[in-house]
Amino acid sequence: NFVKPGVGETTRVLLRRVPWKVLVREADAPEHAHIRMLAAARGVPVVEIPDLAYSCMGLIKDLP
Repeated sequence: NFVKPGVGETTRVLLRRVPWKVLVREADAPEHAHIRMLAAARGVPVVEIPDLAYSCMGLIKDLP
């Protein structure tokens, strides 16, 4: 399972896994401040998708 929905799961992806991308519903949402910081530190792009079903999603890189 390479898609982790929600703030907690996205945070866990950024801390413990190899993230590929982070999707957020609102780019400047205050509850995503730590996610933006962790993504920037790891060089992971954060993409805003206004009609996203969850507030954010962490996408895990598929390693060979």
